[in-house]
Amino acid sequence: MGNWTVDATPRRIAAKADKHTLDWTKLEQHLQEIGTLHTSIYRLARDLSPAAVLSGYWFFKHPGLMFQGSAWWYIPRVSLLEIGMLCAVILVSRMATGRGRVRKDESLHQEMAASLLAAFLCALVVYPCLLAKLDGQEALQVDAGFFLATSLLSLICLAVASFIGWVSIDTLIAKREVLIIGSGRGGQAAFAEMADSPVYNVVGVLDDEFVGTAQMRERYLGGLELLDLLLKENPVSVVYCSLPVKSMYEPIQQVIAVCEQFGVEVRHSSHLFQTTIARLDRKPGKNYSILRMVRDDSTRYAKRAMDILGAGALLVFSLPILIAAGIAIKITSKGPIFFSQDRYGLHRRRFRMFKLRTMVVNAEVLQAQLEHQNELGGPVFKIRQDPRVTRIGAFLRKTSIDELPQLWNVLIGDMSLVGPRPLAVRDVLKIEDSAQLRRFSVLPGITCIWQMSGRNNTDFANWIRQDLEYIDSWSLLLDVKILIGTVPAVLWGKGAM
Repeated sequence: MGNWTVDATPRRIAAKADKHTLDWTKLEQHLQEIGTLHTSIYRLARDLSPAAVLSGYWFFKHPGLMFQGSAWWYIPRVSLLEIGMLCAVILVSRMATGRGRVRKDESLHQEMAASLLAAFLCALVVYPCLLAKLDGQEALQVDAGFFLATSLLSLICLAVASFIGWVSIDTLIAKREVLIIGSGRGGQAAFAEMADSPVYNVVGVLDDEFVGTAQMRERYLGGLELLDLLLKENPVSVVYCSLPVKSMYEPIQQVIAVCEQFGVEVRHSSHLFQTTIARLDRKPGKNYSILRMVRDDSTRYAKRAMDILGAGALLVFSLPILIAAGIAIKITSKGPIFFSQDRYGLHRRRFRMFKLRTMVVNAEVLQAQLEHQNELGGPVFKIRQDPRVTRIGAFLRKTSIDELPQLWNVLIGDMSLVGPRPLAVRDVLKIEDSAQLRRFSVLPGITCIWQMSGRNNTDFANWIRQDLEYIDSWSLLLDVKILIGTVPAVLWGKGAM
């Protein structure tokens, strides 16, 4: 059954340890799907490499060819021949590297060969133009230097893009857990594509009647009735539904309904009809339709940039406060300065969240004796006069200084400045309504509507309602409003426990 077993205990899915050979086309498709844009930037840099080398030669070796006289900054001396050379090398480079066609098995060595071929063809185009300005021997020397410089620049761009790609996959981008529904031809095709992926991890296959391959059998978990349980107890980023529409319409609707409850992305094969002549008009590599439960566009990059800049600046400015708080914690109570705990984050993945310690060392053990005093209601445990809180801890909680270490969680990508608060493992396991788990479809945050509107002056049901309201109406402007509204709530200690 692969990495999963179905029981009462949530299982963490082990990260994939297998290393894959670099298939550039697949790598680019996978990274674009999850939001990494560097391969597109690489394509642009590679296509412009010959023009960059040619322009560099003109500027540094023969500046008179481009600009001359006192008006050089607004009247450039560029001939039609030189403009034609630039256009020609860009066009030849794009054609030689296959920008306009799709190759099914494009690997790293083929990408290198295409770059060298583009440099050679550009050199052939440039040589006759150089003869118009230089003698034969000098033109040949310049052309040879152009070929070597263009080849070197293209290979440097490829090396940098490859390095960034693999660093992103190995360290920055979390593996996306995929659950495949159906074991027929569509499911087999999806499994073959994603099982070989450097960024996807096929964690299981569900089907009422298994008809898949032997390799899929190792990941087979059972029938479709297990979907709700698996999504509740395990981190899943994508559910790929490969069931045939005509005969399995109702089960597909049920799969989508369950995924909507949990806020999990659903993909379905675009090959809805069997044809012998007609072909599906789609982008290369996109053989499925996507149903996303949260907003997914370019604004997420702006949100991440705001998180990095904001958390970095706040962490620097709050350093004196953290040092003073650390000294106070150490003087007034025994134990470490920082407290860390497993919390559920995006798609119910566990991560380690950091806070300043505000309670006695054995606070988690003592909690069992205080459960009957819970004032918040629902699965979350909160009491106003918590005997486990230390003297300095009460002040740190009231002023929210104890939350400052979570800025580090924001910097490393486990959290955002704004988002639903991350819940402890104990709390999540006590949630009975699956619809409330949709709050894990976005990154958790340090503050959200709940904190701005009074924190603990509400019940758990209203807390979840506000989280879902935030997810459904998210915008950058809303984040800014929440950050601004959080300031007075923190200053006046509104709703703090």
